[in-house]
Amino acid sequence: MALDRVPRKVGIVGYGRLGQSLVSHLLTQGPELGLELVFVWNRDPGRMAGSIPPSLQLQNLAALGERHPDLVVEVAHPKIIQESGAEILRYANLLVGSPSALADQATERQLLEASHHWGHAVFVARGALWGAEDITRLDEAGVLQSLRVTMATHPDGFRLEGPLATMRSTGPRAVLYEGPVRGLCPHAPRNSNTMAAAALAAPSLGFDRVIGVLVADFSLKNMHVVDVELSGPPGPTGQSFAVHTHRENPAEPGAVTGSATVTTFWRSLVGAEDGMSQAPGAQPSPPSVYHERQRLELCAVHALNNVLQQQLFSQEAADEICKRLAPDSRLNPHRSLLGTGNYDVNVIMAALQGQGLAAVWWDRRRPLSQLALPRVLGLILNLPSPVSLGLLSLPLRRRHWVALRQVDGVYYNLDSKLRAPEVLGDEDGVRAFLAAALAQGLCEVLLVVTKEVEEQGSWLQAD
Repeated sequence: MALDRVPRKVGIVGYGRLGQSLVSHLLTQGPELGLELVFVWNRDPGRMAGSIPPSLQLQNLAALGERHPDLVVEVAHPKIIQESGAEILRYANLLVGSPSALADQATERQLLEASHHWGHAVFVARGALWGAEDITRLDEAGVLQSLRVTMATHPDGFRLEGPLATMRSTGPRAVLYEGPVRGLCPHAPRNSNTMAAAALAAPSLGFDRVIGVLVADFSLKNMHVVDVELSGPPGPTGQSFAVHTHRENPAEPGAVTGSATVTTFWRSLVGAEDGMSQAPGAQPSPPSVYHERQRLELCAVHALNNVLQQQLFSQEAADEICKRLAPDSRLNPHRSLLGTGNYDVNVIMAALQGQGLAAVWWDRRRPLSQLALPRVLGLILNLPSPVSLGLLSLPLRRRHWVALRQVDGVYYNLDSKLRAPEVLGDEDGVRAFLAAALAQGLCEVLLVVTKEVEEQGSWLQAD
């Protein structure tokens, strides 16, 4: 029996093995799930002849808006996302089946800006990545220290470009690449999607710190093998939490996509459709924006690094500042007595001074229209934060440091408690965010500026 709701209209971009499978699922199971196929597009239109009704064939991707889709699913090639992803978001939510496209920072930024501007969401298919939800949970908890994904298959299953395309195996098994996933994606765009999905599942590591390994193995004629290895920081005993999963995905000889991946993509499509009503405006984590996640009580350290967009400070560096500020104190007044962080504003101001910067208190009595945002490097807010014990929220409040920063013309909320940076938009978006925070009371705002701006007072709009 069909669901009692208006059918969601779905368009498919790409008619290879994945596209064919999704089209078949949509035509046979879609009506029961409230899904309606409204178009199929392929770079070679002739491939659709005889299998796709002419009424469903879309000849020009630029005309997809005429079909009024709610969700467009890309299963073609990363170039489609790079060339047309932002335009697709003008008309519909987008499910990215080639997440290796997001290793390109310009593409990532374009999708984020288009998603924010048009109010449509970007979803990412996990593909052959096993344990994606567990990786995300560990990352959210701040206990994911390393992540390594190894993909091995017969050389006939690779579609390589650039220098990798000219490499030849010297034995039955050869490592073609080992390094950051961002460096692999441009040269193996169709064979690195699992690794790209891992980078997106762990935004604290991202494309630059998740390690990808591509292996040519002549013994794997009908199999794709994916190994995922992850670890956390050492515990009190010096031992580290570690997980190693080994996945063998049957595949036809020379095929880029394994059998199990086809099923996973269908579940990703259904999940994205469900998510459209649950998380409007959801966006992938932008690897081009540096964002540290919460660990212990180190929000001040995270706020400093996030506002400066690089890892300049550590717990050890903050502790050294505390010692300099109070060298003769047995119990240092600038941090937690337990040694877990909870640094005060003096530590933040001293840290910024060490970088040749200054912190200026914003007088909350001033109208925010007087704030000259182009003259401000970033902002650090001190906000009350609720204390929770499991699922129980306690009637207590602690102080929490939050960074706001503009990157490539877009302002972000870089709160370390967020799973990913939150897009605030332009200057109006930042002022609206600040107004809401200040209206709640107990909020203080620090402007991070250069020494010159501080001395000139140019962080204020001229009368």
